[in-house]
Amino acid sequence: MFQRDYILRMIEAVSRAIGRVMRALAQKKPVEAEQELAEGYNALSIDRELLLMLDGPSLRAHFGDPDKLVLAARLLVCDAEVQLHKAEPRAAARRLRAARRLLAEHGAPPEDVSAELARVSAALDAQAT
Repeated sequence: MFQRDYILRMIEAVSRAIGRVMRALAQKKPVEAEQELAEGYNALSIDRELLLMLDGPSLRAHFGDPDKLVLAARLLVCDAEVQLHKAEPRAAARRLRAARRLLAEHGAPPEDVSAELARVSAALDAQAT
């Protein structure tokens, strides 16, 4: 029971951080968006660079719960969007690759996450051309 409550609180904290990131981007405040991303990664209890570096099985072992894998993927997709707003396509692509690794470990990702990943991937492709 305690573990499930902890996971739910984590999901809420990361979801709120993602919402604040998206508001900051809409208001063209990339520095604020970066700060909110840091809050999201803190709520996940993982360093961004470690999340970007580890392979899928290691991340699965680290997170343990499939919901955490999806949550981390959501945060990475959001981070990729921030990188696009900062005109950092390589950083955005790296985050999208990491999100795909996480989702591959999850199995069948939720449709909304797949749609966001596709949307940000298309934006990255458009920025590259």
